[in-house]
Amino acid sequence: MKYSDQQLIEAISNGDPRQRDWALYQFCSEDSLRGWVLHYVENHGGNVEDGEDVFQETAVIFDRNIRQGRFDGKSTLRTYFLAISKWHWVTYRRKKGSVSELKPEHYDGEVESVDAQVFESEKREILEKAIAELDTRCQELLQYYKLDYSMKEIKELLGFSSPEMAKKQAYRCRSGLRRCSIGIPICSKH
Repeated sequence: MKYSDQQLIEAISNGDPRQRDWALYQFCSEDSLRGWVLHYVENHGGNVEDGEDVFQETAVIFDRNIRQGRFDGKSTLRTYFLAISKWHWVTYRRKKGSVSELKPEHYDGEVESVDAQVFESEKREILEKAIAELDTRCQELLQYYKLDYSMKEIKELLGFSSPEMAKKQAYRCRSGLRRCSIGIPICSKH
């Protein structure tokens, strides 16, 4: 028997751990869902083990977001789950430094100087620390923004009332990130 998204949401968020576990099992045991995540990760620089890790982490994030009321019902649960898995895999790869932008000098065989590499590393570290100072909602919003999600998609994923409100919040989060990256002490958890 296939359960509706609404039935699954109610079971996950009603507070009963047995119903929550049952609903998550029903949802996550769908072979095509796991298969899609594994396929996506493998086609984007990972392996089967990475795919399994992403699937498990996505299930945890998915569960938490449903219980916290962050899912607004503008998409199916499946679409929402897959969006989380994509975001999680890209974030993981960026943290590990395995995603790099190809620049023209890479084609010519030129290598950056050690000083330039150290500078880039320090810049990345400052940016990561600044992002960590922001509240979770801003961190999520900036991840979607960085991945070129439209304001309409961000509105749906994070539950804003309109794309314009998502845009305003993105501006506030970027402003907060700028303050944090230059060391203004009032930037944290605004």
